[in-house]
Amino acid sequence: MGIAVLGGMLAAGCTDDGRTATAGRTTDHTKAVRVATVRRGDADRRYTLSGVTRAAQRAQLAFQASGRLAARPVDIGAELAAGDLVARLDQPELGPAADAAAADVRGLQTRFEQAERDLRRVRRLVEQDAATRQELEDTRARRDSLAAQLDNARAQRERAVNAAGELTLTAPIAGSVTRVFFEPGEFVPAGQPVVALSGGRALEVAFGVPERLVQTLEIGDSARLTLPLFAQREIAGTLTGLSRASGGRGELFRAVIALDETDSLRPGLSVSWHVSAASEPGLLVPASAIASPGLSHAPRVYVLRDGVAHAIPVTPGTLIGESVRVEGALEVDERVVTRGLHNLVDGQTVRVLEDNGADGAHD
Repeated sequence: MGIAVLGGMLAAGCTDDGRTATAGRTTDHTKAVRVATVRRGDADRRYTLSGVTRAAQRAQLAFQASGRLAARPVDIGAELAAGDLVARLDQPELGPAADAAAADVRGLQTRFEQAERDLRRVRRLVEQDAATRQELEDTRARRDSLAAQLDNARAQRERAVNAAGELTLTAPIAGSVTRVFFEPGEFVPAGQPVVALSGGRALEVAFGVPERLVQTLEIGDSARLTLPLFAQREIAGTLTGLSRASGGRGELFRAVIALDETDSLRPGLSVSWHVSAASEPGLLVPASAIASPGLSHAPRVYVLRDGVAHAIPVTPGTLIGESVRVEGALEVDERVVTRGLHNLVDGQTVRVLEDNGADGAHD
């Protein structure tokens, strides 16, 4: 029995380097980890924003009155000159109303001219003592009343003519039809677009700009743009519009860039805007290096120094891609643990896997 125990003790003896040997197998108590280096975070941050080319001159045409669409002699792609008929609304009562208003004006105009002649005649008779002052005043009052009626009739005629004119839409600019919203015979509510026009050769692109970037932009800035579907062809532009207020919390600001070159371009092309902004000074570590974010323990990273992991408290900041800006007692190019954080404690001995970039270190 004593010989068996002694044999077992010899089999479970210690190796010369301090690792425990059991049944021909050694167990290493150091923790296997993967690491990454701390980087400086004050390099310019690059943004790529997306937009679509559009005509600098655009119009959506709508009727001010509602009614049935009687005609729309244009369709998508039609080329129009300024003043060309685009659509006509059907409201049969408006045409006769304008004619009646014009007839009222003509009738009152005739009566007013007669009253003017009567007033001149009575004035001469008064000078010859052939008419009384009262007759003169009565004639003048009749003339003044007809003048007021004539002014009112002219205003009514103007309103009737305008209402009748609102039954037709004409192109305010030369250009092409890009969209139609109603077909002949459909009911069109007042103010609803009927046809969209895109005019002129000048092109622009509208972009949504994040809040951090908008503070670095100014009207007149040059812009470097590319066409992603045309082998990243580069085009130049100028910032012509920039909103200083967004539509609400978390929404983007609007920026408009006028394109310098438009000869070979057309509306509807995808465009990328490449713009950079200076980042805040600081240090960057991989987001996977932050231990216990949001838990009861303060966020920290484990810095590898002489084979030992040291816990360093940090304050995480802006997330930039897969890295996060941090504040803490770190130095550029120091190595921080990114894999193997589970059960890792301050002061623990660790070893970096030889294949540091491959999978295999488990938390």
